Order: sequence, then C-alpha cells, then structure tokens
Amino acid sequence: MRVYTKQPNKEPDKDPLVLPRGSTVMDVARHIHKDLVRRFKYARVWGKSAKYPGQRVGPEHVVEDGDIVEIHVR
Repeated sequence: MRVYTKQPNKEPDKDPLVLPRGSTVMDVARHIHKDLVRRFKYARVWGKSAKYPGQRVGPEHVVEDGDIVEIHVR
C-alpha cells in the first residue's frame, strides 16, 4: 500500500512509501529513519484510517492505502 509522508506546516510529499498492508505508524517512522523511532512523540494522520482529518494517533495506529502521515518527535 502507498503511504505519503508530510512534514509539519508543509505539503505532503509527492512520492509515497510502499509498505505491506497492516503497517503501523511506527513502521512508517522506522522506514524513514531509525532516529524517528527513538524520538517518536505522536503522529497526525489524514485519510481512510483516521476518524477525522489530522487525527492525533499513537505508534500502534494501523495506516491504510493513501493515508498521509505527519510524525512529531521530542
């Protein structure tokens, strides 16, 4: 499935990450950089897996195809 990443206060990246179905927000962070895993605070998600746009989620949130994920670190 395709998951798009986004930096805070910026537009989503054009190129998606390709991850297996059932991947979590922590899998997305791990795929980007190992430092994000250690410093993870929370994430915001837009897309099918979110109850509302920009929902704040934890590391175990399961993402769906086409979601946009914004990771916040300490």
